Amino acid sequence: MKRTFTLVFLMAAMVTAFATKQSVSKVEPISWWVGMENPELQLLCYGNDIQNATVEIDYAGVTLTRTEKTDNPNYLFLFLNIDPSTKPGTFNIVFKNGKKKISKWAYTLNARNQGSKQRVSFGPEDAVYLLMPDRFANGDYSNDSVKGYIQGVDRSDLGKRHGGDIQGVIDHLPYIKDLGCTALWITPFFDNNDSQYSYHHYATGDYFKVDPRLGTNELYKALADSCHALGLKLILDVVPNHCGIVSYWTNDLPSKDWYHIWPTYTSSNYRMTAWTDPHAAKLDREILEKGWFSYNMPDLNLENPLLFKYLSQVYIWWLEYGGADGIRVDTYPYNNIKVASEFMKTFRNEYPNINIVGECWVKSPLEIAYYQSGNNNKDGFDSNLPSVMDFVLKDKLQEAFNERDDWDHGMAKFYAHYAQDFAYPDVNNIMNFIDNHDIDRMSGAVNRDLNKYKMSIAMLLTTRGFPQIYSGDEIMIDGIPGNYEGYRFDFPGGWKDDDHNAFTAEGRTTEENEVFNYMRKLLNFRKSCTALQTGKMTQFIPYDGIYVFSRYDDNSRILIIFNNSVNDQLVSLDRYKELFEGSTTGTEIITGKQIDFTTKLSMPAKTAYVIKIIES
Repeated sequence: MKRTFTLVFLMAAMVTAFATKQSVSKVEPISWWVGMENPELQLLCYGNDIQNATVEIDYAGVTLTRTEKTDNPNYLFLFLNIDPSTKPGTFNIVFKNGKKKISKWAYTLNARNQGSKQRVSFGPEDAVYLLMPDRFANGDYSNDSVKGYIQGVDRSDLGKRHGGDIQGVIDHLPYIKDLGCTALWITPFFDNNDSQYSYHHYATGDYFKVDPRLGTNELYKALADSCHALGLKLILDVVPNHCGIVSYWTNDLPSKDWYHIWPTYTSSNYRMTAWTDPHAAKLDREILEKGWFSYNMPDLNLENPLLFKYLSQVYIWWLEYGGADGIRVDTYPYNNIKVASEFMKTFRNEYPNINIVGECWVKSPLEIAYYQSGNNNKDGFDSNLPSVMDFVLKDKLQEAFNERDDWDHGMAKFYAHYAQDFAYPDVNNIMNFIDNHDIDRMSGAVNRDLNKYKMSIAMLLTTRGFPQIYSGDEIMIDGIPGNYEGYRFDFPGGWKDDDHNAFTAEGRTTEENEVFNYMRKLLNFRKSCTALQTGKMTQFIPYDGIYVFSRYDDNSRILIIFNNSVNDQLVSLDRYKELFEGSTTGTEIITGKQIDFTTKLSMPAKTAYVIKIIES
């Protein structure tokens, strides 16, 4: 289904029928805090013909420094300076027309939580669990359908809502912890009352409201508190490129340049390489940056300073209110990347320790490295993204175990990929994954071959960088290749009428338990093994399907051996002795088997061994 939103439509939306009575219906952000690093607060005020209103504020420490108008008389932007000495409390913002009071808006400044600025973020020591709330677990059936919201629950249709919610996530946090993950990334949860595909929530309608079919603002805060009580970190999904067509903005744009508007509907070309291509045409970059992600996702113009400030404050508000520990950024290179860099800087200025991982879906290590902060890029660009996602490794993981090994196939793909790690300024702060909510499931990529699947898990959990587990990876959940909704199956057991419950050992199938236990063992080992978190890596050129590398630091040495051959092999370890020099034995983590380095190692076909070297 397609919709066309023309320039005429969106410009017509600017010409609304104003009521004769002036009024104020929105002030955003809906609240703020004292003691923030940036003392300037921008308030978006929306109402009937309020642009020419005068504004009065009388509160100790709060100064109205200026107002700013746009080409839409229904918006007025206020800029407040909040002195560091300001006390928490509520004050009135008074809007007047001459001496006549139009409206009085109560505004609250809260006290920051202790240590908010210096919060500890996620990083190489963590394993991240990714889930989509609508597809994970239904913890509250009373919110499946909400009055005034178009879509209710229809689990028979992969494109519609299925009823998972924040309460369902809270209910299963002990499961995530038991698996061995230490951080949780949930996809967006903002209000999205659209008639199509509202379940994924990447098309925001209201930035300061949790969609009631997922829960409430208070419940999101309870999620963060519950995570922290279990020692889990929470990652906020930030979407700077687009909003939802259902936003109130669409019918009454704050300014003509709030969205990127085209004469006829124009989608992005999705070719992010255009930013790093030294020969790129201006038109290609323009369509990449300003084309819409989808017909129901208007492209935001972050070069508008009012929108830039508004959106940065949105996510700072959720970090401060909810207490999340880090950020994942959606579709970073679909924005003007120089503006996106400044956008990331607002978060890093407010929270100096915060880690931000960016989705930069490009197809070479050099391009990915370009987007990691601290890289010495020839053009001087710095993304302000401390972490990036390794989409190239994802490709290798979905390909290599299906291939016969030769010069550049099979395990040679990993060797060649890691050989390009010189490009990264911080190779340990890279997010690795076998799949996620936007790509084919690993189960399909290996045609549900259990041994190949377990090898992919072993690589994911032992290589440099840190792993992201997508909900269902731990049970080799099925998917539909080439279909977005086919990547987003419900987690079995998340609904009371499900046939089986994969949240428990008793409810899982034999195969699901084998995968789960394999992943759980490695994840929990990694949790206590600093060598697999931040250790150095040494790899050997693979031969005959045998690929060997080591992760090591002052605390321990880990030897990882893959046999990608279709045949069992006796592997002589003499060639690799520099990796275990001074020791003669090790312990294979999954089986507990003792490994003698002085004899040939018998390895079954399509197997990975993770061996902790026993120091003599």
